[in-house]
Amino acid sequence: MAGERPPDRILTARLTLRAWRPEDAPLIREAINTSLAHLRPWMPWAAHEPSSMEATTALLEKFRDDFTEGRDFHYGIFTRDERAVLGGTGLHPRIGPGALEIGYWLRETATRCGYATEAVAGLTRVALEELGVSRVEIRCDPRNTASAAVPRRLGYRHVTTLEANTLTPAGQPRDTMVWAQTAAELAGSRRGG
Repeated sequence: MAGERPPDRILTARLTLRAWRPEDAPLIREAINTSLAHLRPWMPWAAHEPSSMEATTALLEKFRDDFTEGRDFHYGIFTRDERAVLGGTGLHPRIGPGALEIGYWLRETATRCGYATEAVAGLTRVALEELGVSRVEIRCDPRNTASAAVPRRLGYRHVTTLEANTLTPAGQPRDTMVWAQTAAELAGSRRGG
């Protein structure tokens, strides 16, 4: 990445992916609060929800500062007009040099609409084509079949499944599927092979 920063805003066919701002706190609070039962089995941070508006604003300030300083890149998944939060995603430099991990979550009412696939496709393109990273990974719980379907649909390669390498939000040992895609693989999938 060599000091490169992804764009603050990425437009897809139906979505706006935008770096979080503190003023987004009411929108993200509503999305999370109405989806807690849906999020808690998969997202460790959801175990600590609901948060206050003040705590949410402080978190979004941290996300904004991390984005600006090039440390981590959290995005809101918004409707195209940015009036509603459908979820969150990001490009995270936590898997080693020259690589980024994409994470994502959706509010319950936004599932089964292809939004996660659309958002991840946009981030994959930015990471591999614009930022020039060598590899993008997605990591997920093998039991989360909806989440695992996203990299599969986008032509990611299932690299490995790490056994009992982390804990579920409930504190039980959990496996992690690791999916990867390179720029050459992305170009090949676009050519149909």
